[in-house]
Amino acid sequence: MKTILRNAIRQLDFIMAPLVLATTNEQNALNTYLFHALFKDEGEIKKGLADPQQQVTVKMFRDFILYHKNLDYIFVSPKDVIQGLDPDQKYVMITFDDGYYNNLRALPVLEEFNVPALFFVTANPVKNNKAFWWDVAYREGKKAGMTDADILEEKNYLLSLTDDAIDVYLLQKYGPDCLTPVSDTDRPMTPEELATFAKHPLVHIGNHTCDHAVLTNYDADEIDLQISKAQDIIENIVGYRPETIAYPCGEFNNDVLEVCRKENIILGITTEHAKNLNSELYQPASLLALNRFTIWGHEDLVSQCDYYRSDFHMLETMKGVLKRFKEAG
Repeated sequence: MKTILRNAIRQLDFIMAPLVLATTNEQNALNTYLFHALFKDEGEIKKGLADPQQQVTVKMFRDFILYHKNLDYIFVSPKDVIQGLDPDQKYVMITFDDGYYNNLRALPVLEEFNVPALFFVTANPVKNNKAFWWDVAYREGKKAGMTDADILEEKNYLLSLTDDAIDVYLLQKYGPDCLTPVSDTDRPMTPEELATFAKHPLVHIGNHTCDHAVLTNYDADEIDLQISKAQDIIENIVGYRPETIAYPCGEFNNDVLEVCRKENIILGITTEHAKNLNSELYQPASLLALNRFTIWGHEDLVSQCDYYRSDFHMLETMKGVLKRFKEAG
């Protein structure tokens, strides 16, 4: 019931967003967006070779950029953000997580519009040609006859584990070959592909840990290893140590931030759905906890973008009221 109500309020926010944008001045901000896999078309998604995740196709990605270009948004790189943004403008930063080979499909679109993007790389899958665990859980779960609800429940359980424990679980359940990618749809880039990709002037490479580690599941030493070793691997491939990190699943704590500072990582990105107001970007602490929106392929693109640009969300307002009510009583 709670999910149904939340979805209903979200749809109402989608309907209201164009009216809000037409009657109020949109706040200047940096809107950062998250993508994962980039599918060629709907047919590739339906093959079931990888977790559909956001279900974003190349066409939808192109439409996303065109939407913001038509509204005179400025597309920025992580270096632009680190150097400081003019508070009187509206910005977009594009980010991709994980290091999928299919992310190379973004490059012709980026070149067409001359916009940069930041690609966060999970180091060990790239180094070792290892499938991403959620793709294994989805693909093998489907083969075993599991429902989408069952697969989601299993994935939520796996998110509470460390990477080693996830591997043990999957290998025991699906056999010794399950962690081997099965196609260009689900595989990570090779080190050689990543090295070439990283040389493009519109491409920026960031850290996404060694093993897509949900860092709050690890102790301080393990956190250090996941971040610092990924820095080493990525530097060995692309020739520089990233100044940026995306925390897997958006999870971080003080131990994570301490390692980031030690590794000279300046910009960190979460999965908190909110704008980054420009006045906050001049504070170093804010740069290590930037908010980020997610685009979904199964929802109308324009409605989503309008919603994220709008500065009034009924759902967030109601959450705030409920939080204050609980704190008061």
